[in-house]
Amino acid sequence: MEVAINTLYSNRELYPFIPRHVFDALEAAYLEGKEIITIDEAEYNAILSNAKAAGICHV
Repeated sequence: MEVAINTLYSNRELYPFIPRHVFDALEAAYLEGKEIITIDEAEYNAILSNAKAAGICHV
């Protein structure tokens, strides 16, 4: 699934819910000036689900 990097990377409240390998990929893509990253849809949904459960999701 393609996701805009800023959807996750610019939202520090989501950092605790982002798996390390996804965060590392987001950071690398951001530093390379990319705007889109491809991540597993299940991981993306898990990030949002966990953030919503914690009352933190703004995405």
